[in-house]
Amino acid sequence: MEPHCISFREIPHSTRLFLDFLYDFSRVARFYAFDAFAADSFARAAERVPADRMMRSAVAEVLAEQNRAYGAGPKTQENIERLRTGTAFAVVTGQQIGLFTGPSYTIYKAITALRLAEQLTAAGIPAVPLFWMAAEDHDFAEVNHCAVLDRRHQLHKWEHPAHSARPMQVGEILLGDEITRIRQELCAVWEHSPEAAELNALVRAYQPGVSYADAFARTLQRLLRETGLVVVNPLDARLLALAAPLFRQALEQAETLQQRLAERNRALERAGYHRQVRLRESATLLFVNVEGERRALRRQRNGFQVANHGLLGQAELRELLHLHPERFSPNVLLRPLTQDTLFPTVAYVAGPAEIAYFAQASALYDALLGRMPVIVPRVSFTLVDRGLQRLLERYQLAFSEVFQPRNAIYMRMAQSRLPHSLRRRLTANEARLAQMLAQLEPGIARLDPTLQGAVGTARRKMLYQFQKLSAKVARSHAGREEIVERHLARLTTALYPERDLQERTINIFSFLAHYGMGLTPRLAERVRFPCRDHQVVYLDG
Repeated sequence: MEPHCISFREIPHSTRLFLDFLYDFSRVARFYAFDAFAADSFARAAERVPADRMMRSAVAEVLAEQNRAYGAGPKTQENIERLRTGTAFAVVTGQQIGLFTGPSYTIYKAITALRLAEQLTAAGIPAVPLFWMAAEDHDFAEVNHCAVLDRRHQLHKWEHPAHSARPMQVGEILLGDEITRIRQELCAVWEHSPEAAELNALVRAYQPGVSYADAFARTLQRLLRETGLVVVNPLDARLLALAAPLFRQALEQAETLQQRLAERNRALERAGYHRQVRLRESATLLFVNVEGERRALRRQRNGFQVANHGLLGQAELRELLHLHPERFSPNVLLRPLTQDTLFPTVAYVAGPAEIAYFAQASALYDALLGRMPVIVPRVSFTLVDRGLQRLLERYQLAFSEVFQPRNAIYMRMAQSRLPHSLRRRLTANEARLAQMLAQLEPGIARLDPTLQGAVGTARRKMLYQFQKLSAKVARSHAGREEIVERHLARLTTALYPERDLQERTINIFSFLAHYGMGLTPRLAERVRFPCRDHQVVYLDG
């Protein structure tokens, strides 16, 4: 189970900003406070965290109550007490609350936070891992689905239907009656697994009438109960009241902050990087709940406008924030500052898109908090079971070849299925043809130097035609067998589903069903950390 590392430079769709963050940090250093791979970064970040005892105590009270309700173990309560007494910093991560915990990288984020907290504690910077559920988001389409692989590497997908077209905070949305059928179909995928009973109990939190936030939190705490992970539901009115001073600053400085973000965006673009978050010129960093709908708050000449609702004056809006802070929520750029207002954050564990968010959000940190945590890339995994390992070996494929276009993989596999004698003759004759053409070239060039270009062109065309013939032979042979197509489907579905990394599509239960509940702690123990690369884990058994 030893991980093998692949540079993100080899993985399609990796952005330039993300690659420079990992492999050439000096290029992006001005957009972040610390280099996650520099030895002194965490100690320097810890020095800047204020000792706010009242905030720590108030937040710990909420976290203790929430995590008791979610079924957290005693280690979680001990960690909350460490936060309360000021004897630990926070390592924060978070994710949208996907159906049945969503894609695997949700769990990998938690694993990274756990490992980082352990590492910092051992280094003399005591730390506690926190998982912030992005329950305030209103993009229901991003969380209402789940995809699981069965033992034959076929993909099964489910989607919980929306019961309202209104933009509601997803954490407040209640699961409908359909969840019973979805849960039963999900459990049927692993019904013959020795782990079936335990997995069925794990997903039982998803019941009609239970909110997305509660179901997600209870499942996550059951899965990681012994680790001490602290789960945070940001929809709690008490937490929002504690964050209200930050929200007030964001309102009062709305125009200035927008200008800062605009300048940061220009700086990113001048450096050749992308803007992860695009905001309207009139945007603020806040949303307001109106009649159960989460609506963007925008600046107007005479005050603020709640999208699709009326105008509010500056004084009126401040009064609303004072009386009902629970009606306000941060946008994606203000969210990390909200976390760092509530928690003594020394580090944030981020995925590639979040790392890009922080390149923009750092302009807000300068203005509103005056400090910023270390941004640490989460661990990134592809899990390869024994059946897939055998297929890769059978077709002599390196793992990185699964990122190639489907047709290119098919041809590599088809050629490997040719009878050995025919494959040897084709290879030998191609080499002989190349050698013969190479030997002709000097003599023709001496005879007439103007023909040298024509010789090179002819050589390339003849070799291309020979390779094309070889490919047709391989395709014809593979077509008769049909097995290559089936094996290709298994490999691409399991290792690069829908042309994306496995961790971004496949749910962790796909692997727990075969390798047991102990897989998650084994991954946490064996992961290479810190690590800049994508890790391919070849599973045993």
